[in-house]
Amino acid sequence: MSDLLPFCKIKLQYLLEMVTDHELDDNALRVALYLALAHADHETGESRPSFETIGAAIGKHAKSVKRALNKVEAAGYMTVERGTNKGNSSRYHPTKAALKRATDRRREGDKVVPLSRAKGGQSCPQSGTDLSGKGGQDRPPNREQELRKERERASAPDWSDEGQSGGARSDLVFVPRGICFVRDWNERLAREGMTTLERSLPQSPHEHHLGYWLPARTPAPLGCAEWQDQLQLLRDLIRETSENAEHCHVV
Repeated sequence: MSDLLPFCKIKLQYLLEMVTDHELDDNALRVALYLALAHADHETGESRPSFETIGAAIGKHAKSVKRALNKVEAAGYMTVERGTNKGNSSRYHPTKAALKRATDRRREGDKVVPLSRAKGGQSCPQSGTDLSGKGGQDRPPNREQELRKERERASAPDWSDEGQSGGARSDLVFVPRGICFVRDWNERLAREGMTTLERSLPQSPHEHHLGYWLPARTPAPLGCAEWQDQLQLLRDLIRETSENAEHCHVV
């Protein structure tokens, strides 16, 4: 399966194919969406909650969940390794064929918009209509937009560049609290023996939401160099937060 991308990178393409499959009923689609969004392993897409757990989450009876999984399996999107009666829950895997289609769709999508004209692509047009040099008219500044950006910059934590493997604060991504991505980060931190985001980083306001400035929206796959960089950057952020808190306490 070396030609397949990690599930976390093709999840949207995998789900899109099911959403646009007119033969898959709503009940089957809801079960498949829940598994992919709430329980799927980042690398393989495998999940293993019980029928009862799935049913409680989406408001369906366990028997209805079982029937839905049979339909998803019959449609070729998933294989189900059914558990025993001794407490072993079933295991659900995206099929290799479905993962291959999602991988191909992702790679084709990555080629749609080249990044620069030097490579034969088309640059994204700049916002505004700055045509004054050609007989046109400058667009007047949007003061409300400028004020909003100033407030966002002021509300973001002032991380220093020193000691950060990921670079300056502009390399961080805002992740709102209470969404699945925060849970993904907390699960990954627990595997590293670290505390949750709630206990280690301050919550910052951004576009009417509270959340965290993190190295990425979701953690990179385990074992890769990108994950090691993210982990080091996150440790630096946590250390700086702790040092700033101690300094404020002393002052």
